[in-house]
Amino acid sequence: MAHGKAAVAAALINSVKEYTDGRDRVSSDLSGGLDSTSVAFLARRAGVDGMPAVTVAGRDAFAEDERWARRAVEEFPGLDHHVIPADAYPLFFAGVGTPTEPLDEPFYLAPARERARAMLEPAVRAGSRMHLTGHGGDELFNGVPAAYRDLFARRPLLAWSRLNATRHLHGWPLLPTLRQLLARPRYGSWLTRSVTREPLVGLRTPLLGWGPTQSVHPWITARGRRLIRAGYLSAARRARPLAPGPGRHTELDVIRAGARAFQALEDLGVAMGVPVAAPFFDDRVIEAVLSVRLEDRMDPARYKPLLVESLRGLVPDVLLDRTTKDEMSQDQALGLRRHAPDLRRLWTDSRLARRGLVDADLLVRLADEPDTPLLQENSLWTVVACESWLRAIEHQERPEANRTTTQDKEGT
Repeated sequence: MAHGKAAVAAALINSVKEYTDGRDRVSSDLSGGLDSTSVAFLARRAGVDGMPAVTVAGRDAFAEDERWARRAVEEFPGLDHHVIPADAYPLFFAGVGTPTEPLDEPFYLAPARERARAMLEPAVRAGSRMHLTGHGGDELFNGVPAAYRDLFARRPLLAWSRLNATRHLHGWPLLPTLRQLLARPRYGSWLTRSVTREPLVGLRTPLLGWGPTQSVHPWITARGRRLIRAGYLSAARRARPLAPGPGRHTELDVIRAGARAFQALEDLGVAMGVPVAAPFFDDRVIEAVLSVRLEDRMDPARYKPLLVESLRGLVPDVLLDRTTKDEMSQDQALGLRRHAPDLRRLWTDSRLARRGLVDADLLVRLADEPDTPLLQENSLWTVVACESWLRAIEHQERPEANRTTTQDKEGT
């Protein structure tokens, strides 16, 4: 930690500086969380003045993000603070079914697309030339429990002490935790068994393998299940892990998945006229973080210890003391109710159903029952993402859509 924190701080400082140098107007997220707050203060250190910073007020009466964001503003003279009122911020699933940009692949955050747009609109109105975010902070600094398997090989007592504390935090049963800790399946053989037809209802399953076990959602058809199974079996024959052990492999996999999702937000920003950056996903920052010993950067008794220690003296201590994080389950529950008609229309003429991949009738029924336990146990996010993606491609390929696009370009 003593040596590593200096390297992490230097990498973050350089990354933010490169994103902000030469730009006369830079904006930032200021969620109130540790990640975006850190990036905002690093931007100030880089010489950014009068920075527009965007905070969303939470609907939950016990939400703390806005309060912490306002504390950050008190420590940041000259900040141009924009607070989006809770009732003005879109719920999840807003705008589903509306034609969108055809991205390279399904945008996992499609149910949150209108929320992302709302966050970027103040930056666009302010004429920002670069919008900074804290994306990547969770992936880099939270750590993954599977990493304790790598630590177990060299420091078994410390590894078990940390893992046992993590087990109690998540409610993992003792025997399944020990079985996963001691198991040594090859990556390919694990992959063949990583999808189950059984719902993972209420299971507190330890996450110490090469990745999480996936349960096929109930709206996937028999044809869809066969294709998924065949895809996994085919991948297992040729797939290679990102690292020799499941711990480092999972760390890299989580980082890559987060960066992949963020790329869609970058594309959205470009479409709106403002580039979006995530300094935490800079490869030099990732290398600096992963160079620090696992036992120093992961501790179930501390919140993001490496990030906190790296930013001592760069971010006010009062802001580094936060150990909580808001979550958005209320916005999702309300979104399922309010946007039920939009979801019903989405599935009434489903492109996925046309291809025999989903049971559209079941999805329509679920739109009318937003509080059903089935939707608490199975997320709609991936199926909405895939349906939206197919519709975006179809919209782009329509002759009338192409003519409109050509006319717009000529007008520009």
